[in-house]
Amino acid sequence: MSWEKKKFLIVVKAYPERSGSYGSTICMAGLTEDNEWIRIYPVVFDYYIKKLKFEKFTWIEAEIRKAKEKLKRKESYKVNMDSIRVVDTSLVLKGKTEKEKRKIWSKRREIINNNLSSSIYELKENWKKNNLSLGVIKPKLIDLHFRKPIDDIKIEHEKLIQKTLDGKKISVADQIEHKISYKFKCQDSKCSCNYTKKKHHNIICEDWELGESLRTWDYSSEEKEMKIRQKYFDEMKIKRDLYFFMGMYSQFTTWLIIGLFYPPKIGEGIGLSRFI
Repeated sequence: MSWEKKKFLIVVKAYPERSGSYGSTICMAGLTEDNEWIRIYPVVFDYYIKKLKFEKFTWIEAEIRKAKEKLKRKESYKVNMDSIRVVDTSLVLKGKTEKEKRKIWSKRREIINNNLSSSIYELKENWKKNNLSLGVIKPKLIDLHFRKPIDDIKIEHEKLIQKTLDGKKISVADQIEHKISYKFKCQDSKCSCNYTKKKHHNIICEDWELGESLRTWDYSSEEKEMKIRQKYFDEMKIKRDLYFFMGMYSQFTTWLIIGLFYPPKIGEGIGLSRFI
């Protein structure tokens, strides 16, 4: 199958995962110029941090071809990493003035709302009908849930640098056990969270920024859990409109939160500089 050149807006970068072939890889997702979801992989972590390192909401162009995978997810494409190039950074917040940031958040919100699904139920229906495995929803937040005590969440540091078969050293991301999830309800009466005994979803979050906070914040375990809860739950409810980018796991029809989108609430100032 030949390569096809495509332009798309990257809106999700999930936390890097270990790979036997590549060290660590990043799953990225976005929207094409035709407003269709796309997933590209494997983006090798070592290559990304040394040669690419672009922000979310960057328009890139790359050569892609349909991925061969077990579930045949419609949006999945293999990418030629050497072909990736940045073509437009107008929706990136970094380096912009406060006035520019407000306009950018507004444009981002419009893009996301134009691709919004009502619920996990709708995402599952899209999968059944068209093998669609990506989407975005706006949840009714209930809680940020630590499935393990924060001291027990495994973070593997010892393989930060490893050698390939030809003796080259490559950077490998610290491996983090995904044990932080969100409890939430969907805004759709058809969704199971509104009529089953559970009465909510409890879904693992693989957002890169959340993983980095868990990995790098230098606090006691009690303080770290409090700070993570404050940033990713309390402030999201008070000052942000939180959306979940949802993606289906590559091996099973299980849905995960692969990224967070959190524009300021309408009428709020930008503020909260550590988010941007």
